[in-house]
Amino acid sequence: MSAPGQVDERPAASRSGQAGAVPPTLAFLWRLITYSPWRYLLAAAGWAVFHLWPLLPGVLGKLLFDVLEGRAAPGLTVWTVVAIVVAGGLARCTAIVGATAAWAGWYLRARGLVQRNLLDRVFRLPGAQAMPKTVGESLSTVRDDSDAIALMGGWGFDMLSGITFAVGGLAILLSVDVRTTVIVMVPLAVVLALAQLARARAYRVREQSREATARVTGTIGEIVTAVRAIKAADKREEVVDRLRADNRVRKGAMIRDRVQSLAIDSVFNSTASLGAGLVLLVAGARMRSGEFTTGDFVLFATYLMQVAEYTYFMGYLVRTYQQSGVSFVRAAELLQGARPMTLVDHHPLHLKAEPPPPAPVPRAEPLRELEVRSLTHVFPGTTRGVRDVSLTIKPGTVTVVTGEVGSGKTTLLRAVLGLYAPQGGEIRWNGERVEDPGDFMVPPRVAYTPQTPVLLSGSVRENVLLGLPDDGRVERAVHTAVLAPDLARLDAGLDTEIGVRGVRLSGGQVQRTAAARMFAREPALLVMDDLSSALDVETEQELWRRIFATSTTCLAVSHRPAVLERADQVLLLKDGRVIAAGPLARLLETSADMRLHYRTPPTEE
Repeated sequence: MSAPGQVDERPAASRSGQAGAVPPTLAFLWRLITYSPWRYLLAAAGWAVFHLWPLLPGVLGKLLFDVLEGRAAPGLTVWTVVAIVVAGGLARCTAIVGATAAWAGWYLRARGLVQRNLLDRVFRLPGAQAMPKTVGESLSTVRDDSDAIALMGGWGFDMLSGITFAVGGLAILLSVDVRTTVIVMVPLAVVLALAQLARARAYRVREQSREATARVTGTIGEIVTAVRAIKAADKREEVVDRLRADNRVRKGAMIRDRVQSLAIDSVFNSTASLGAGLVLLVAGARMRSGEFTTGDFVLFATYLMQVAEYTYFMGYLVRTYQQSGVSFVRAAELLQGARPMTLVDHHPLHLKAEPPPPAPVPRAEPLRELEVRSLTHVFPGTTRGVRDVSLTIKPGTVTVVTGEVGSGKTTLLRAVLGLYAPQGGEIRWNGERVEDPGDFMVPPRVAYTPQTPVLLSGSVRENVLLGLPDDGRVERAVHTAVLAPDLARLDAGLDTEIGVRGVRLSGGQVQRTAAARMFAREPALLVMDDLSSALDVETEQELWRRIFATSTTCLAVSHRPAVLERADQVLLLKDGRVIAAGPLARLLETSADMRLHYRTPPTEE
């Protein structure tokens, strides 16, 4: 991890070990091309016509001067040349329009496919698993690197067309004069050599500029979501200074990237111009000696400049291809252990029509028993976590996990839910072993509200339903969450826009909106992590009264006396282990730790 304000200069390959060896860029591109091959082929054909068009003016120029000098074949006139020019121009315009439309369709699908696969992988991972990048870097990958990957699709037909043009032009030049034409190979060889020499630095500098941009994006995102905390702590100047520092790093990285690109481009341009000048000098000398006709000179001069320009163009393509590897490696890192080619797996995108409605979620089998046996999860490199925890939850009961700050309460809940991968023990639902808790412990079986819930930009209704049908459940959920009085004071009620992460709501309203989202799932098991920590006493009491009135099975973290007293069983954790378990009354008699904790509960989680 690099320090703030610094750029991680490790090679990208060394930072993508968790994703496995990243295949060559061509493997990714080929897989993308085959996702929508007919659009790609149409775009390739159109742009090939565009790139190969410069071959025509030289031939027509020679033909025109041959007609004027009387060297042309019988029947060819100036109007013949004009007709060919008009027909060729119309064909080129048609090809450009068709290629642009086909390319836009292919590009949107390629970018959408990469973004879809990245997000699909992120959402399939355990919800509490740390991302390999910061939020800013992850957003930059999904937004910028996917765009760069899709744009690289044009590299294939651009390079092929450039090579075809260069070969065709060289063939025509060789047919005019072999000795003079050989000189045009010099700039091409120089350009390719320079591109190879610049490869490692171009790759590293482009990677640094991407990372610096991602860091700025992440800082801005953190500022937006923490604006109230920043104001409360009166840290606005410090936050602005941090943003300025990140921007200075980004500015330096972007300038280095841009200067390097301009430097390489200038070398390419200068090399091409130098080669063109040398060849023109030779061709001019031969023309003075009478070995060249006027038509030959026009043909040679036209192709020479165009072929020289294409040496620069191909050098640019080589450099772009090398730099695009940065985007593929960064995207592969975000896959977090999945094979890198998952990035370009084919899936429908439904761009022209609404996607099919999701299959209705079947009602879960009623909970008869949830059994956790010797569950263990310890964070790598630390002693924090939970060890050998066992518990049994019966339907209609309330189980409360309590303990001091840092005792492992939240870790236990997340391990049961599969948000942390269990390192030992097992979970059984109705007697059947749960092989993948992360996929199994979800609605309609289980719904979860964390201590610090995350809301999305949108309305209260959208945050509660999150795709569920609005069949009256939202009103029931809002009632249970004691949110209705607050909504009555908002301008649009359930349809009030709450801003980024619920910034327009208070902490208690955010908690109760998340609770309503949980209740709307109508699960067999409610899992709550210190649900009422931000509520006033009256609202908290009413919330728990309504929860208990539903007779729903609950697993909760709390230190509130009223909740502990209502619980059917209490688990007291200390240093990640259960040191006492049973009804509160019995624990107060038998456990000194429970008596101490009950008298002086922690003030924060």
